Amino acid sequence: MKVQEGKGYLLRTAPDGPYAGWLGVRHLDARASLPLAPWDALRNLADLARLLPGGLSLLWNAPATWLTALPPEVRTGFWKGLAHLPGLSLHLREEDPDGWQGLILEPLEAWLHGPFPPTGPLGLAWRQGWLGWLPDAAGAWSLPGTGLARTAPDDDLPPGFIWGELVLPLGALEHLDPEALSRVLGDVQARTERAFSQRLGAQAWPTAFPFQRRSTGWRVGFLGGREFQLAGGAWERAAERIQALATRLEADLKCPIHLGACGDPVAAAALGQQAMGEGLPWRNALPLPPAAPAFTPGLGAEPREPGPLESRCAFPRPLVPLLQESPAVTLRVPAVPMEGAVSAFVAGLRPTPGIRWLPPDLPPPGPYTPDCLWPPAQAYPPLADATQMLQPSLFDDF
Repeated sequence: MKVQEGKGYLLRTAPDGPYAGWLGVRHLDARASLPLAPWDALRNLADLARLLPGGLSLLWNAPATWLTALPPEVRTGFWKGLAHLPGLSLHLREEDPDGWQGLILEPLEAWLHGPFPPTGPLGLAWRQGWLGWLPDAAGAWSLPGTGLARTAPDDDLPPGFIWGELVLPLGALEHLDPEALSRVLGDVQARTERAFSQRLGAQAWPTAFPFQRRSTGWRVGFLGGREFQLAGGAWERAAERIQALATRLEADLKCPIHLGACGDPVAAAALGQQAMGEGLPWRNALPLPPAAPAFTPGLGAEPREPGPLESRCAFPRPLVPLLQESPAVTLRVPAVPMEGAVSAFVAGLRPTPGIRWLPPDLPPPGPYTPDCLWPPAQAYPPLADATQMLQPSLFDDF
């Protein structure tokens, strides 16, 4: 991965090709049949995933019963290899819950897409933190950290890619010139295309996954939403500047622009140190020394602080129409929440983010550095089950 630092932004790209991508399992099956050659399909995925430093998303746009044609031992080995392939994230639909509940038996790098939170055995796996849930409707797949993948009319999902990710704090929007950012991205894209053409000429790209230049875009990720609000920023004004930036980049780069929230604490810390070290105008509301200056990942509250669950799920309503992907949050809880409490909690969220629960028996995500620590799970407030809170009758005997 190449990381280029500018005044107020980070640019993450690959050295000689796309930075991240996605594809549907039907496209994968057309190149290597899952029932007949599952290990060839897994090898093809590994060949592509190792070339994308930003990660690869496999969208399961097929029934889960496709795997039942495999012998049990082959199905188990293939699923474990698929679920733990480095750099790969699985995205599933909830239309076939019975098929998935027999496969999801441990924590996976996977997201379940559906308009409502899962219930039953699949809901238990979600509440145990074995996978996340994203409130997506049919026709599009929201990919946290990557972008938005739209389904073709024939229900196919061909490979899609992004050139790289531009990460910047919301407070810097007022001071950055969209035209200058467009020139920087254009220069980087031109150099990457030349390097990628050499890779293609050397036949060092998997032929099973064709590359389409016109559909390859850029991702713009925003963070520091809490600092922006504490500094007195107006969300409506931020939405106007985000829209202006996206319009300019689309017009100049002639490619799609995927807008989303960046939840990477490493990028948030690097931009915070830059803003404080260079005395940049958007350093307002950053922690003062001796605390490490770092922006908050994403657009809401700090997920590592034991605050109320609602505050950790909140994100600005004026930005909702602009973000192509649903913001995803990781909620640390002191115990596995009950189904009724989760249903009541999610029903009260407006808008609803993607949620991944983190009970105490699961390790919190990294990086594990002294500047960004996760408190013990018991320090976080529990999710109260409103269905268990019954008032005694006035005429009950005491």
